[in-house]
Amino acid sequence: MTTYADLLAQTTAHVREGARALRTDRFWTPQEALDAIGDYHGLLDALASHTRRLLWPAQLGRVGLARHRDGLPPIERAAVELLNGISTITGEARPHPSQIGGAGTPWARAALSLRAAADLVSTHYTREGQPRTADAARTTTATLDAGLADLGHLAQAILAHESPLALRAIQAGVPGGVVARHLPGLEHLTDVARGLTTDTPQRPKARLDTLGQVPSRPRTDDPAAELTDRMVRLRQATWELSGDHSDALASLRTIAELGVAVHAHAAAFHGTDLAESDTAGADRGAGALVGHARAWQRLHHALSEFVILEPPKTSIRDDAAAAGGLLRRLAPIEHPQTYTPFAPAERHIAAVINGAVQVMADIAVHEGTTFDRLSRAGLLYMPARLLPRDLVSGRPDLAIARLERRIVHAPGTVTGATARLYAEVAAHPIGVSTAAPTSRPLATPTAAAQISMV
Repeated sequence: MTTYADLLAQTTAHVREGARALRTDRFWTPQEALDAIGDYHGLLDALASHTRRLLWPAQLGRVGLARHRDGLPPIERAAVELLNGISTITGEARPHPSQIGGAGTPWARAALSLRAAADLVSTHYTREGQPRTADAARTTTATLDAGLADLGHLAQAILAHESPLALRAIQAGVPGGVVARHLPGLEHLTDVARGLTTDTPQRPKARLDTLGQVPSRPRTDDPAAELTDRMVRLRQATWELSGDHSDALASLRTIAELGVAVHAHAAAFHGTDLAESDTAGADRGAGALVGHARAWQRLHHALSEFVILEPPKTSIRDDAAAAGGLLRRLAPIEHPQTYTPFAPAERHIAAVINGAVQVMADIAVHEGTTFDRLSRAGLLYMPARLLPRDLVSGRPDLAIARLERRIVHAPGTVTGATARLYAEVAAHPIGVSTAAPTSRPLATPTAAAQISMV
């Protein structure tokens, strides 16, 4: 899945390609030079649009008012000055004229990648600037400022090629006055871009680099890619549940089953024999995955004691079922497999499965929030016969309900214990190497069934 970091890397590669062409080759006609200048303007315009896109979620409408406001942070003032300075050079036409033609030069291809990165950020926010994905909800103003600092470095690299481009254009026969009009000297913008990076913000935990696409439908041409997309969709769905007002208990139970499966299959992939019951070393390596699978299993058992009033949402049920099937294909528990050490294909599968483990930790955070909402709203019920005996003995009302086999509101002691289980599964297990094992121990179906629902 393409990420924000991937698109910026593509932009940098295209800029490097354009710089290499300026050093090693010339323009053969004035029109070729003018086309390159036009595409260079398009890249500057993409840079300004991208800057505006990073400013927008933090303070919607800030750009239009910034000229009349004092006291803005230095990085924000530099960003506004940069995009306004570029606009005076490239014009206000929308779309920019360079976007109408094809991507025939490295500058045009760099602009295309940079605009795609800005569009990717845009998909994570509503038109009002509110987050619409779990990734966007984790970003802060510091995250966006760090992105502006990265953009400042890229801007300096792009602006450094103005003089070589102007010289090549004059060499190709473009009149000096025309070149000076289109490339009037952008050293002042370089100084402004440098202001974006002078006080580089400390790198926040949630970086823009990790922003990925918001998949509307999963890819089905490759099992590993499909598993990645399914897990991302499930993370998005569980994040949306935390802000919903419906009974989401069935969905929580469905995801808890998947949590068992993800960690069990990950442990099997990394060489753990699930037929062994010894829990020694469960805090290390693949053993930590086994311990986490059992924690998810305890959580599922705790959720099973509550009464379900509504079925799970279709998207969660379908994606969870599909993810379980993909785990069986990519990391089967029942059959031993032998791998070539450090085979690229197996490293890729290991990365995907380890990524699923990371996503489950994120999902646990969102689900814990949803469970807390259900508890506070009084939407959690359970059969009185399942209440702990020590609790019933001190509550005559619960004792009567138990004798009459009635359903009661879940007591705080029970919901509190389940909430603590969510805190346990939300902690990421110890990392496991992505190197594939040379062999995988055999796990019997009976033992595997004790720890996995697939």
